[in-house]
Amino acid sequence: MNELASTCANCGHVLAGDYCSRCGQHAIDLHRPFSSLVSDAAGDLLNLDTRLFRTLRPLMLKPGQVAKEFIAGRRTAHVPPLKSYLIAAVVFFSLFTIFPSRAPVRVFVQGSPEQEAARNERGGRTTFSLPPHISVYDDWYQGAVARAMKQPEEFAHAVYSNVPRAFFFLVPVFALFLELLYRQQGFLIDHLVFALYYHAFVFLDFSLLFLAARSGPYLTGIGAAVLGLVLTGWLFAYLPIALRRVYGGSRLMTGLKLTTLGVLYVFAFFAAAPVIFGIALLQF
Repeated sequence: MNELASTCANCGHVLAGDYCSRCGQHAIDLHRPFSSLVSDAAGDLLNLDTRLFRTLRPLMLKPGQVAKEFIAGRRTAHVPPLKSYLIAAVVFFSLFTIFPSRAPVRVFVQGSPEQEAARNERGGRTTFSLPPHISVYDDWYQGAVARAMKQPEEFAHAVYSNVPRAFFFLVPVFALFLELLYRQQGFLIDHLVFALYYHAFVFLDFSLLFLAARSGPYLTGIGAAVLGLVLTGWLFAYLPIALRRVYGGSRLMTGLKLTTLGVLYVFAFFAAAPVIFGIALLQF
């Protein structure tokens, strides 16, 4: 903090430290040598890197540990849950930009002759199956579907760009389901912390799976297959371990709650799918 600064530049309150006790603004003087600013930025970046390392290892290898410590108030050592989620999401969805799929994209109307014929075709491809009609605005919908069939790559890009936004809304839904299942064990904000860290793990695990599937020049086919099986198995084993570590409970009760949580979340995900497609039809 600048030693000459005795009041907050934002609200004028008398300062008693590096942050204003009234508005919270950092009392930092930007009018100083550039080398000093670079030194502060490097220090902040190094601190973030240190916290990333201290967060990443337990997040990936000790299910629920980071969320449990954060909820208990031990927060300084770890990257906050929302930032962890955003970093993991950016890593995962950026991979689709760095390694775009070369498979052809096809858009079909459900039950159409084109879709039936495509089922007999061989070769990898990405397909989107859209309902033949909707109850409202069907004239607009038919025109949008026709455009999607003529421009399948553009439609696919619009769909993929909306998936991260959908997950951003699904995370609080996941937390609400936890609130229903663990009403006596924490507040909603605690469940949201768990949901954010869990989804951060999921994105990072899927990122590793994505890279393993494209590791031909570096891993043998058997090595990539084994790595994929390990990552997939850990993906399924992670959540029940995390739930027991954070919320406690017997294996039987955790299993029952895990099954309920899975069913509810699958329904929420499939309920979000038409919204994703609808927004994509509006955008492209």
